[in-house]
Amino acid sequence: MSAVFRAGEEEPLFHLGEFPIRLITLLVALHSGAMVTATLLLASGHGALLDSLAYSSAAVAHGQVWRLVTYAFVAGPSVWFLFEMVMLYYFGKEVENGLGWKRFAILYTGLILLGPLLLQAFGYAGISQTLTGAQEVNFAVFAAFVAMHPGAQFFFGMAARWVFVGLLAISSLQLLADHQPPRVLVLISSCVLAVHLMRRAGFEEPMFGLAFRWSLPGLGKRTPRFSAMSGGIAAAARAKAKSDASEGKNSKRPSVPFVDPEVEMDRLLEKISHHGINSLSEAERSSLEQARQAILQRSGGSSS
Repeated sequence: MSAVFRAGEEEPLFHLGEFPIRLITLLVALHSGAMVTATLLLASGHGALLDSLAYSSAAVAHGQVWRLVTYAFVAGPSVWFLFEMVMLYYFGKEVENGLGWKRFAILYTGLILLGPLLLQAFGYAGISQTLTGAQEVNFAVFAAFVAMHPGAQFFFGMAARWVFVGLLAISSLQLLADHQPPRVLVLISSCVLAVHLMRRAGFEEPMFGLAFRWSLPGLGKRTPRFSAMSGGIAAAARAKAKSDASEGKNSKRPSVPFVDPEVEMDRLLEKISHHGINSLSEAERSSLEQARQAILQRSGGSSS
């Protein structure tokens, strides 16, 4: 796993009192607020307004392009929605910490747009498609987390990579059972995009123990630009300090020039005679004492 810390991008967007507000906090709040609004609209008999926000390949083809984004925030109340928000915050916070909030915003926006654009191709082929909610988008955020920490321990000590494989498999089977194969394509494509972008960002630890690299012909390897430290900024700083210490250990120490203790003693005594003892700094007082000790040792050695 590569790690290059980029200063400034780890900072929260703003503070609410003493509480730092990050992008992932705003996203969870936006999803939750949209869910509450949708619930109130349904309860008051205005559910038709939600239909104008949901993705529809036919509606997008007729120019209602806002549906390419708004669909992700159309969701009703459920226990699964609460679970989804908890997971989004937990894993999204770590991904944002690694990428920086600007690049995390690009990642999340790209994931939101990817699904409808893929489904629109089915729509143009004569297979009408609809979509609400951001289940595939938020699962792809988990995929991005796994790309960062594939060996992180989950249930019963199981590595994150295998939890990801299991959840991806069961989710795909569920969509197939619901006769939604295009949604399977969206789910898998979103995960591939998330992992690919994390690889391009510099997170290169193999997900399944194989050093597989994502690349395009004619493009060289990019220099990692984003932080990838488990534990955040402090861990990145500790790693940098450790690296600097290691480089310093392997490099040759510069030679310290020899200073004759009598010459140093004369210089400091002359300064005292002109400006007084208080004019000496702590370093000069230490040098004066070291010179005195050196002269005493030299005198003792010559007399013996």
